[in-house]
Amino acid sequence: MTSQAGGSTQLHSNDPATKVGAFYLDALAEQGWTTTSKYQGQHSTNVVAKRGREGVTVQVSPSGSGSSISVTTYPVP
Repeated sequence: MTSQAGGSTQLHSNDPATKVGAFYLDALAEQGWTTTSKYQGQHSTNVVAKRGREGVTVQVSPSGSGSSISVTTYPVP
């Protein structure tokens, strides 16, 4: 973890962005999140998901020799 504030967490992984993005897509599905929007490209992944009254946005992009990950959680109506 590189930083955390409120509902936002910034992480770094030594794995490539495509591998990290696939991990988050699988993990969200396994934990009961419903994907409402998804972009999975060659270099980045952006996912918006919902579970009950919770929302989450996960953004994964290349950073140096690894990946930068941003996870933001928020309430949804």
